[in-house]
Amino acid sequence: MRLLDWLKRHLGPKANTDSQTTDLQAIFSEALAPSLSLPSQQVYPIVTPAMRPDLAAYQVHCLLNKQDKQRLDALLSDTGFDEGVSLDTVFNGVLHHADRPTKVFLHQYADFAGICVLLISNDIALLQRLIAFKAAPPAPWESFPEVDPDTLGSLQGNIEFWCDTFWRPYWLSISEAERSQYPANWHEFSEFH
Repeated sequence: MRLLDWLKRHLGPKANTDSQTTDLQAIFSEALAPSLSLPSQQVYPIVTPAMRPDLAAYQVHCLLNKQDKQRLDALLSDTGFDEGVSLDTVFNGVLHHADRPTKVFLHQYADFAGICVLLISNDIALLQRLIAFKAAPPAPWESFPEVDPDTLGSLQGNIEFWCDTFWRPYWLSISEAERSQYPANWHEFSEFH
């Protein structure tokens, strides 16, 4: 899914995506382009180059359980970014570094029994720590308490978005030993989808 499509979907009909595009281009211009070597195998959440080629930044798009979201908030603070983004608050804005001209664009909202996060940054120190930041989404039965994974065929709607965007990247990033900790029906679902 393209970044702009995701922003439109989650910021709602009042979102001015043209000014959002301009703002992101201005924030993450080539003048402050970070150079980061990404490992071939990463832990979840996965740091990737920004989905838009005109943004000189990297991104993390993930679903975090509440404890890991608190750890992410502490990491942002520890690396010099503005505080004040409450865990349960819908937030869409820019965090400024206290000493460097680097920035973080953060969009967060509660869904799937956790906190959905889109973080885009050009701060190398933060990005390097994010590469080693091992976190997890809520368990599938927490995100979808009414769903029996044995009855799922092809996925559509929210469960397809959750699986493609959040669950599959997490599942592929964990070891077989970690996968074996999940109930058999959710393990089979995760291997199939």
